[in-house]
Amino acid sequence: MHDEYPPLPEYTSSQEMDTKEVFIVHVKGLPWSCSSEDLIEFFSECQIRGGVNGIHLMTNRYGKPNGQAFIELEHEEDISKAMERHRQYLGPRYVEVYEVTNEEAEAMIKGTDESKGQDGVVRLRGLPFNCTEKEIIKFFSGLDIVEDGITLVTDRRGRSSGDAYVQFVTQEMADQALQWDREVIGTRYIEVFPSKKTEIKTSYGSARVDASAAAFCANRTNSIVPEHFIHIRGLPFQATAGDIVNFFCPIRVVKVLMEFGPDGRVSGEAQAHFKSHCDAVAAMDKDKEYIHNRYIELFLNSSAAKEH
Repeated sequence: MHDEYPPLPEYTSSQEMDTKEVFIVHVKGLPWSCSSEDLIEFFSECQIRGGVNGIHLMTNRYGKPNGQAFIELEHEEDISKAMERHRQYLGPRYVEVYEVTNEEAEAMIKGTDESKGQDGVVRLRGLPFNCTEKEIIKFFSGLDIVEDGITLVTDRRGRSSGDAYVQFVTQEMADQALQWDREVIGTRYIEVFPSKKTEIKTSYGSARVDASAAAFCANRTNSIVPEHFIHIRGLPFQATAGDIVNFFCPIRVVKVLMEFGPDGRVSGEAQAHFKSHCDAVAAMDKDKEYIHNRYIELFLNSSAAKEH
């Protein structure tokens, strides 16, 4: 009779299953055509739990891709490998990679399904530092923005961060606004992401800026410090101020300001200040050259008018 009974399966308590650690990264800025297979190839150095089943591509309430995904990884070291892909290019776009907990991922997914994209808000990134509300309104010509619906995000010193939030009169218009992704304001292409009102409230140092306040800040800055600087984007996260100084050598860098995100992590962006406009212009020759294994984008913020 003993042989008629199959062996019992190995016992695993529910507590062990509940406490099994999950490693998750949140990926932003994906091309709309991105597939799970594309992400497996992009994160080829990482072990993704369940292959394509471990990749969760997010959509808006209309079922269209919103450029975000959550990826389940097998081991803690896979998190570090995934973070090395931060700001690397997937097709025509560079993507952002952030580590999140299982609880955070569930909350974000729930927010995407239930509330995200319900209040007509988008986030802009990569704006010229002198960008005004009028330029943003012109940028979205044909779409209706609510009154006082533009929030320009500033850093702790009150300077433009290059980010903004825009609230449209309807969610349908906000969805249409995503089609303006990678269009140009001035000399810079702009990235457009889905967002929501709560992100405006929690963005670090955000402030509504009207024309008079912007003019006051500009006059105050020009009257005190005639700055000649280059905004740097795409830095490796291990890059230091010394790396930036060496990058521009033999041109002398007067000051380096590293930028940090709301979570306290380095953002991959910085400002390099120079003694003169001529030095800043000469330093622009380094645009698209490499620091470590990443090429660097440079944006000039200087003019001869700032010279003494």
